[in-house]
Amino acid sequence: MKHESLPAAFIFTHKMDTATLNGLYDGDFPYVEEIFASTLRHLDSDLDAIEAAFAGGMMEDLRKAVHKVKPTFGYTGLLAVQAACQRFETSCQSAASFDILKSEYQHLKHTLLDARDIIQTEYYRLKSYNAQ
Repeated sequence: MKHESLPAAFIFTHKMDTATLNGLYDGDFPYVEEIFASTLRHLDSDLDAIEAAFAGGMMEDLRKAVHKVKPTFGYTGLLAVQAACQRFETSCQSAASFDILKSEYQHLKHTLLDARDIIQTEYYRLKSYNAQ
């Protein structure tokens, strides 16, 4: 009976910074699975807080909510998303009015929802990989 060999290491999607993930977790894929699961448990409520602050027109609350979620994307290898959060935070601090942020917010919201989907997909892939 021939056994199929598993790849030596899980291969993350090209959308994630593999070097960062390898540096943080050193190939401990069960731990990465836990990190992603924990991230997913909290991410929707964090995104809801961002949406509520935007809907309420509360610029400082919006900045704080984005600031709170920003590290999540570093721990999950989504460095471009983390950088987008930082740019938006900076925009919140320098914007003369809330209306100026609307277009940038819509772009960030789309980016954050895409990031959530990427993390979820990779979580399920990791779960499957770790079960083998």
